[in-house]
Amino acid sequence: MTPLDLRATPPRPPRATTLGFYLLPRTIDKLRAELPGGDMGPFLNHDTGFSAYVVRRLGLSMGEFREAIANAPDEDAVVEWLRARVDESAAPALNAKLESFVVERMTAEDQVLVRERHPVMAVRPELSKIMDILEADDEHMRP
Repeated sequence: MTPLDLRATPPRPPRATTLGFYLLPRTIDKLRAELPGGDMGPFLNHDTGFSAYVVRRLGLSMGEFREAIANAPDEDAVVEWLRARVDESAAPALNAKLESFVVERMTAEDQVLVRERHPVMAVRPELSKIMDILEADDEHMRP
């Protein structure tokens, strides 16, 4: 796959879907930005982040997903790779779980991480839902 420069264009929105799953297109974009010649810009890809959470819930490791993206000729190949490994019927439940994540129900330590990792929280403290925070963060960081 070709690498991406996320300084020029943010990753796809959190609610964009691949095989019905939120965050997968965004995760693909972020992993493409990690490829040689790519640039993560202000975006993060932590093992404790939401992309990693989704990948784990699909029964995959970030390492194997990263490798699949690095070796795929294009996104269609990544989708076929995923289709062979995940249960697409699990998408609605996982998406509902992601929609239910709110800052107030996180541990104090995780709340600090969210505020550190998502600069929009400094100017939009009323945001609570993680999916809304990710969307607002993209807008906030747009050049």
